[in-house]
This record gives sequence, structure tokens and C-alpha cells, in this order.
Amino acid sequence: MSIYTKKGDKGFTSLANGQGLSKSDLRLDAIGDIDELNSHVGLLICHVDASLAAKLTQIQSSLFVLGAHVASDSAETLGNMKLISLQDIVSLEEMIDEMDAVLAPMRFFILPGGHDTIAKAQIARTVCRRAERSLIRWVQASEKSDYDTSIAFLNRLSDYLFMMCRYLHHTLDIPEIPWNSGK
Repeated sequence: MSIYTKKGDKGFTSLANGQGLSKSDLRLDAIGDIDELNSHVGLLICHVDASLAAKLTQIQSSLFVLGAHVASDSAETLGNMKLISLQDIVSLEEMIDEMDAVLAPMRFFILPGGHDTIAKAQIARTVCRRAERSLIRWVQASEKSDYDTSIAFLNRLSDYLFMMCRYLHHTLDIPEIPWNSGK
């Protein structure tokens, strides 16, 4: 199979179910941002310990599920693949609480950075926020009613990634960089 089909050369592509649409469609923005987020999570996996890597790999799987659902409305294409569930959100919240339990209370806004791995996690967090906004735009424009939990998942995932940054500061013994507002 050739990697290039030339079908997209004029700005159009096909979804997993064969439906054609413009590459500027809001749906493709959501698919692309979720894909980019998954790639940043993959990069982050290369820089964290095995425990965090396992949790991030689980998150990657959930992101693939979300991307597949956004890419197809076809039950035939999706098979028995279930969309993001409340349990996925509960799992993220439990992981957030685990990290929060070992951290000092946050007393100031934190500048991204301080260490290469922390900066990668901050980038993943901001891409997650963009993916959330893209998904919301597509859901609203297409009047989808079954993505509320998926939107909440992305919102919670950005919280998780922020807490991971704080946790990495802690475990790597890198001081958090307070934002000085100048006030």
C-alpha cells in the first residue's frame, strides 16, 4: 500500500468511515489536536519513570479511542469500542490525588520549565487544552450530544498533566519557578 494517495492534494480527506470532508473542517481540527496531544504524551513517556510511563500509556489508549470516535460515526467502523467513560475520568482523578498527596500546597502560579521533562509535560498540558477547545467547537457545531464525558476527560487530563509537572518538580528536586506578576 502506498503512503501517498494524492487524494488530499486539493484539501480534502476521508474519515475512517469513508465520509469525505475538507481538511479545514472543525472535525479534523479536533482529530488533529487529539493526535498531536497523543504524540506529546508519547514523547513524555520517553522521559519519565516506568510508573508514570504506564499511566501515560493508558491515557494514550484513551486518546486513540476518542480520536477513533471523532473520526467515525459508523458503528461498523467502531465495532464495540466504547467512547470515554466516567471511569476514565475517575482514574485520572485518582492519579491526580496520588500526586497531590505528596506535594506541598500550591501558593503561587508556576512558570513552565525548570527541566526538559517538565517543559515537555507543560507542552502536553497546553496541547491538551487546545484539543479540548477543538473538540468543544466540533461538538457544538455538529450538535453532538454524546461527547460531554469526553470533553470532561480532556479537561481532567490537562489537570493531571499540570499535577504531573508539579510532581516532576518534586521528584526531580527542581524548584518550581514562581511567576512574579510585578505587583
